[in-house]
Amino acid sequence: MAHGHGRAGEEIKRGDTLCSGSAHSIFGTFCDQAYYPCLEATIGRPYALYVHGGSDTTGAVRSVETIATGLKWKRLREPLSIVGEVDATGHEACWELGATVAASLMSA
Repeated sequence: MAHGHGRAGEEIKRGDTLCSGSAHSIFGTFCDQAYYPCLEATIGRPYALYVHGGSDTTGAVRSVETIATGLKWKRLREPLSIVGEVDATGHEACWELGATVAASLMSA
């Protein structure tokens, strides 16, 4: 997990692979340990989300979105959800997500 230390233009980014429905376990641990200290310090920070799963990513996306809403983070774009094998289209979508995050940092 990468996160900023109070400087403008810093984003929060996290990628995770689904495993038995607990894709957000590392992200959840971070939030359990840092949620309250982050409440005010990270309000308005931009974030982007990608999730890769074998059969479904709905629950993982919903869980992360709920946490991000509680932290009042600003979603840069719709979450990227890839189910099954990652093909060329998936790679392109990941590249575009990264480009969106990079562009948001440059404009800050």
